[in-house]
Amino acid sequence: MKSILVMGITALCAISTNTLAVQPAQSGQNIFTCDVSVLPLEEGHALIVWKGKGVQVTVANSPDNQSHIDCAGTIENMADKSFKASGYCLHTDRDGDKWVDRWWNDSSMKKGRWEYSGVSGKWKDMRGVTGNFVFTDLSTQTECRGISNWEVAR
Repeated sequence: MKSILVMGITALCAISTNTLAVQPAQSGQNIFTCDVSVLPLEEGHALIVWKGKGVQVTVANSPDNQSHIDCAGTIENMADKSFKASGYCLHTDRDGDKWVDRWWNDSSMKKGRWEYSGVSGKWKDMRGVTGNFVFTDLSTQTECRGISNWEVAR
C-alpha cells in the first residue's frame, strides 16, 4: 500500500512538473503592425475592422517568447466617445505549436481582458488562463502599429 501511495505521489509530481513546463509567461508584450478599415455608420459612429501581425515578447526561456501573432477584431466607436472592442489572436510558437486568445475591451473597463485556449502541440490542453492587457496605439499618419502590455490574472 505504501509503495502504491509513493508511486501515485511521484506520478502526480511528474504531471505537475510537465504542466508547469508548458505554462505561458506571467507577463509580456505583444508588438504589432496592423491594418484598419473604417465603416462609417452614422455621424460619430463607426465600425473599425482591425488586423494585426506581430511578435510576443516574454522572458527568454519561456516557450511562448518570440511567438508569431495573427489577430483580427472589431472596434465600434460610438458618438458619445464610448467604444466596444473584441477579437481573436492566433499565436504560433517557435516549434509551430498554437494557441488562441480571445480578447475584449470597452470604455467602462480600466484594462482589457483575454483568455487562452490551446490548439496544438504543447498548448493543446491549455484552458482557463486569463489576464489583462493595455493596448497603446503607436500609429503614425502612414503606419498602423501598437504594443499590448499584458499579464496573467490567475
